[in-house]
Amino acid sequence: MKAAKQGLAPHHCRRHTEHKARHGSYWLNTYTAAELKPYLSAAAAYVSLRAAHDKFITVAITAVQSALDEAGPVEIATRLKGLAAVKRARIALARLRIAKVKPERIVSIVLAVTALADEKGHRTREFRTVQCSKAIHRLASGTGWVIYDDQGREHRSRRRAYPRSSGRVLRLMGRMLEEPCEWVIEKHLAGVLAHKKRYGRHSACAAG
Repeated sequence: MKAAKQGLAPHHCRRHTEHKARHGSYWLNTYTAAELKPYLSAAAAYVSLRAAHDKFITVAITAVQSALDEAGPVEIATRLKGLAAVKRARIALARLRIAKVKPERIVSIVLAVTALADEKGHRTREFRTVQCSKAIHRLASGTGWVIYDDQGREHRSRRRAYPRSSGRVLRLMGRMLEEPCEWVIEKHLAGVLAHKKRYGRHSACAAG
């Protein structure tokens, strides 16, 4: 890119640079829902069992809820262009709040992504942050419309607009939600991995 005077990446082509912007790595792809599911089931069951009495999990849940509450107003996806990355990240958090996504779910996702990355040996912080952000972003990312027929009856349009899931916004959103969970990861990552290994399908049923 630098030689072609099309950017400032001295060691990677445009395709790899765009791949990193979208996935958090030059070569690793975003985790699929199927890959993440067993880890998320274990993390959700683990958090549910300990949320009432473990101080680290309690503090993380409270901090995540505060981040959602203080994110500000929501803006529809088609009006995000041109806004600063920090503003767009806060709008993404506000969209989670409006969708009534529980902070326990967000803490569980952060734990699940970290557990999956740990087992796969993907320990680059940026990749993990982006993966957390993308998994959480999917919970409430699109904007739909309500339309009315000639008799005034309300119908929900099947068309939805989705903000671009790439770039600095993902990093900022991921950090906003990862930071409250750092002590939970430190204290409970091994426990989540053990829970997944020990209970397997049983934890999936409990989380569902």
